[in-house]
Amino acid sequence: MVDAVDDLGMDPNGNEPIDSAYESALETGTLIEFPPGEYLLEDDHYISDVSRFGVRGLGNHRRDVQFLPAEGSAIGFFEGGGPGPYTVENVSFNERDDEVSMMYLDIRSNKGVYVNNIEFLGVTPLDDKNGHSLAVDVWDQDAVGIWENVYAGLDKPAVKADYPDGVAFFRAGVGHEGEVILRDSVIHERNSAATRLTAGPGVTTLENVEFVNNQNANIRFGAGDHPSKVSSATGCYVKVDGSRHSGDAIRVDASDNGYAGAVFRDIEIEWTKEAGRGVIALPGWGGHGSAEFHDCTVHNDGEKTLTVNADSVSPDDDEVIIENCSFTGSGRGFEAADRDGSVIRDSCIDMPNASIETFDTENVSNGGCGEDTNGGPSASITVTDKTELTVELSGSDSTDSDGDIVAYDWDINDATYQGESVSHTFDSGGTYSVTLVVEDDDGATDSTTTEVSVSETALEKHLEIRGTGITTEYAFEVSEQLQPVSGTIEEWDDVTETSATGYVTETSHSDEFTFDGEITSFEFLEGEADVFLDGEQIDLTMDRLEIRGTGTVTEYAFEVSERLEPVSGTIEEWDDVSGTSATGYVTETSDSDEFWVEGEIATFEFLEGHAEVYRNGDRIYPTERTLKIQGTGTPTEYAVEVGGEIEGVSDTLEGWDDVSGDTANGWVTNASHVDEFTFTGELTGVEFLQGEADVFVDGEEVDASAI
Repeated sequence: MVDAVDDLGMDPNGNEPIDSAYESALETGTLIEFPPGEYLLEDDHYISDVSRFGVRGLGNHRRDVQFLPAEGSAIGFFEGGGPGPYTVENVSFNERDDEVSMMYLDIRSNKGVYVNNIEFLGVTPLDDKNGHSLAVDVWDQDAVGIWENVYAGLDKPAVKADYPDGVAFFRAGVGHEGEVILRDSVIHERNSAATRLTAGPGVTTLENVEFVNNQNANIRFGAGDHPSKVSSATGCYVKVDGSRHSGDAIRVDASDNGYAGAVFRDIEIEWTKEAGRGVIALPGWGGHGSAEFHDCTVHNDGEKTLTVNADSVSPDDDEVIIENCSFTGSGRGFEAADRDGSVIRDSCIDMPNASIETFDTENVSNGGCGEDTNGGPSASITVTDKTELTVELSGSDSTDSDGDIVAYDWDINDATYQGESVSHTFDSGGTYSVTLVVEDDDGATDSTTTEVSVSETALEKHLEIRGTGITTEYAFEVSEQLQPVSGTIEEWDDVTETSATGYVTETSHSDEFTFDGEITSFEFLEGEADVFLDGEQIDLTMDRLEIRGTGTVTEYAFEVSERLEPVSGTIEEWDDVSGTSATGYVTETSDSDEFWVEGEIATFEFLEGHAEVYRNGDRIYPTERTLKIQGTGTPTEYAVEVGGEIEGVSDTLEGWDDVSGDTANGWVTNASHVDEFTFTGELTGVEFLQGEADVFVDGEEVDASAI
């Protein structure tokens, strides 16, 4: 096991390519752990001679570690396939937004793979450079490839494509002989088949996978020809609304091999696209045999789309069996051409425009589908309390329209709990996924996932909303992180990571919170209450003005048009606040004077030095960027250039310093000697003609050699 940064020297900032270091560690028996960051790749990396190799991200979320291709390139993170086994965990592959760049994994193997919690981000391009995102063949008949928690299209859709120009997402070819399992995954808006495993004798197992608006096909596989297994899909959801060209929701396709016996169970399909091959399609050119569908729910509103379209095929074992399924909608019906033994049994069909052709029927009801069925529960997670690393969670807002919820199962950062309300303490601060699965008294389940953020240190600011005797509903947001104070929040209050809504009533009734950042919005939706920030009553109808020091002694003076109040604890004895005007001093970057203001800022000036001024968290002065050149003890001559214009801060420059247009030249010496500037555009160049100095842009130190 090696650390990508500490041991291999990889750049986690996405500036320098990691190919050389990655290639040096691409050896049998190696697991590379990647700390959070962005990692740039310029070359393909072949695994044909490597076994027992893996990659793991060390972040709290899969997006904390991202691999990016060089702009305009298609990069094989794994290329060529190999002996295996291989593992990839807790990382993302970012294909950028330029509609050209691409990442793919050719992770075919003899001994299988284990891939968990990965995501494809950015915009998947056309297949000009590569025809798949994931090549998943398992070459050995007895081996298994396991893919869990695979995500694509959650941030951006793939480029739309005309067939066959798209990139298939999850693909196996003629060499697939074992089993590949894809479970607990979400695949949205790919520009070719979301899954395509049609040609080889190996089998496919899909479990609890969500497919939404993938072009060409969503679920596409054949039964396979394995000696002890058959391909199946269970508990999957498919949605096709016509926003992209999807030929079908399910396509049974064995690439003319005649493989028979594919099984589909508990599949839910929502189809609203006007025309398609069929919601469930078994095309003649697919060369497949029989298929079975059990406990499926299909809603078809495609005016020109058959619900089941089973064309004639050459294998004798070609029947289509449909059992205990429900079909609704305004779409067309069911056809099974020359497929003796095809039957729909123990099912409900409520489709006024549908006919049944060449299917036998047994115990099929016409209309009223779902009237007597279980409506199922709806899972909901509420964060009721957070104290540093400990979070209190409740599932009490989960509902069941026609029964009772009898079980609550939680998965929190790989820890599991049961019960309506649970508490969990994390090992360190960060953002974590929380999943709740609820089950009702008829055995139906529903799940939901949210993310919670925790901090190892208490949040700095305290907010109290105190009732005044009338029912008051409030809503507010903060810029960074928000936590409720234990024991002050009721079940009807709703608190997220950065916002809260709730009610207070009597004068003894207070809702309290801690937070970091600024209050960015606050309103009373009904009634009114008293609001206290860090113990001081405030009027949140007023704006917050902050004058923040930048490291030099700065005297300011300003006046507002209506009302002005100082924020307690930020004003010193030498500051003067009177009526609608104030004068004062700030110095260090940690030194801020803050005020509540109402109306316009009528005048504002710096009598000495300069500072940064923020109103409700937005900087209003300077509108330009700032640059500081600070001496380090040796005489240093510098030259800088910007993309716009640069101006010197007058009381920081000497007679020998020169500022003109987009350039500045000057000298600094010891650590107390600082030349300061404001500028527009980008800082395009910094050169030290003699000596060296520290460079700060907008208050942050930068590496001059990297500019």
